[in-house]
Amino acid sequence: MHPQIRLFSIFVISCLLFAPHLRAQDNPLNDPDLKDMLKQAQGKREKEKLQAALKKQLEAPGPVVLPDWTPATPEFKPAGPAARKIVDDEVRIVQAGTSSLTPEKIADNWQAAANAANNLNQSLNQISVNGKITRILFLSTRTDPRQEVELEASREPDGKITQVEISSPLPKPNIESE
Repeated sequence: MHPQIRLFSIFVISCLLFAPHLRAQDNPLNDPDLKDMLKQAQGKREKEKLQAALKKQLEAPGPVVLPDWTPATPEFKPAGPAARKIVDDEVRIVQAGTSSLTPEKIADNWQAAANAANNLNQSLNQISVNGKITRILFLSTRTDPRQEVELEASREPDGKITQVEISSPLPKPNIESE
């Protein structure tokens, strides 16, 4: 027998004899690193889908108005028309402006209007940092479809003008699944 054929035969026989003793590779789906990478990729896809849906909602035609039950803000001077903006993974209608009243008086006025309506939930945050006074008031309807409006009024120490932002989230967009 030729030495090359003999060598090849020994190699083939060795492979056949020892192949059952070799461990098969573990299931790759049980690898924690792979699971983590797959989870991150899925999260990234979901975030991209959400951003696309939000952009579509932001650019959709239609009126840009706050709910009709939004309380009036005394001495409010708008800084321009209400606009749609993406804030914290949601599209909101935002109206910014100023008022000569203090944040406390503006919040009190909104609370009085909410109490008079008798069908609104309300939550007030009173914040004071380094002399800057901020009042954030959340109002929401008690019936479906639930609507929300948020007032944020801030005044710097020794300031004469209060910065006011009124906003309301639009309904969450539908995210198409694959």
